[in-house]
Amino acid sequence: MKLKTILAATLLTTTLIHADPSPFGLEIGKSTVSMMKEKYSSKFVGINNLSQGDVYDLDTSELGIEGMQSARVIYDKNGKLMGVFTTFPKGKFQYLFGQMKSKYKLVTSNIPYVGDTSAKLTNGNTEIQLNAPHMSFEMELNYVDKNLLKIAKQKSSNDAQQKSKHEASQL
Repeated sequence: MKLKTILAATLLTTTLIHADPSPFGLEIGKSTVSMMKEKYSSKFVGINNLSQGDVYDLDTSELGIEGMQSARVIYDKNGKLMGVFTTFPKGKFQYLFGQMKSKYKLVTSNIPYVGDTSAKLTNGNTEIQLNAPHMSFEMELNYVDKNLLKIAKQKSSNDAQQKSKHEASQL
């Protein structure tokens, strides 16, 4: 009996460690458009060219985080949440970084006294990105499914190759 309890606790802990984040109660990779619409007021923005899914802006007043300026959610073509993209005043970077660092695994951070400030964290199949450009008054806190990141990197690589071929053909 004791062995079963230990095994069950180990499995539960492993499952929780590898679960994707759930910003605003919307789990990355699992929550659907209808689940989001049940919780929040939203405005359809269009179709994302990478995920081929719907994009919505959320009413930040409903999210319960002081200072949040915008919140956008991106879904895949099957209606699963692929990313949450938010903006805050730049002054919230240290506070948000501290919160994220206590919850997720830190991958990299660049926090100079002056200059661009950033951090990358991970949890499950999600990358959490904090970016505060030096000459900006805003910062971003993004939760992005790693599959969407792969698609974005592949598109960027393809675009660079196309540009290079085009430029070479002009010479």
